[in-house]
Amino acid sequence: MNIIRAAVLAAIFPVIAFAHGGGRDIRGTILKFDQRVVVVKRVDGKTESVPLADSTVFRVGSTPGDWKSMREGSRVVVHIGHNGKAIEVQLPARK
Repeated sequence: MNIIRAAVLAAIFPVIAFAHGGGRDIRGTILKFDQRVVVVKRVDGKTESVPLADSTVFRVGSTPGDWKSMREGSRVVVHIGHNGKAIEVQLPARK
């Protein structure tokens, strides 16, 4: 049984480790945005511009969205790929 668990973990680990293209995530608040870029004030106080790609996925809570789902002042998590572009933009669910 332990051998099966070890094999499953060995198979799943690379998927988890590279779930977002091996890039990085930033968390913060949207300062401004358009169809090409989102500017985020990160939780550390620094400002970062992240280019959006045609393939960028937008989520509002657990439902699909698009770039128009973003709002200035809204919290955001942006998953960034190795190319520096946003893979996914995660927004909080609307109340």
